[in-house]
Amino acid sequence: MKITTRWATGLAVGAGLALALGTGGLAASAAPASVPVSISSSSCSFGQHFVSALRVVPTNLRADLKSAKQLKPGTERREALKKIQAKSLDGGYGAGVEARAEWQKDHHGEKLRPAPDSLKADLKTLHSTPKSGKAAVEEEIADTAVSGGYGVTIESFAKAVKASTAWQACAPSGS
Repeated sequence: MKITTRWATGLAVGAGLALALGTGGLAASAAPASVPVSISSSSCSFGQHFVSALRVVPTNLRADLKSAKQLKPGTERREALKKIQAKSLDGGYGAGVEARAEWQKDHHGEKLRPAPDSLKADLKTLHSTPKSGKAAVEEEIADTAVSGGYGVTIESFAKAVKASTAWQACAPSGS
């Protein structure tokens, strides 16, 4: 199996797991630990972007993955997965998926799922938090992730998201 097919299959499996778990995602390349977490753009904070990266699988990506899955295994399916991979890396599914695709490209074999229990608990807390308090909880989750509180893999993912320029133009898709 070629690297491209494995990567695209990994993206498809990751997206499927994300859908099954109610989460899904993004990232980019690792950032130095000295980058402040509280930086925010005019449309959202890093915390909002990071949580969105963990939880959101765009509708058009879901549709493309479903279409590829319906193809018979072989050349046609591999070509469809290569197109999904290229579109992911080019930002065609949004900044979040682009960042995650970049992270996956640089971190072969590392998986974000299953998420650590402490991260799952914090995301459940976020879900039950009133809208007025969500931004603060998202920032706490991002701070914990960047500092390694959810483990090395989530830390590298958080730093990759932080290093990406994609988060600067963040428009969170929901939390």
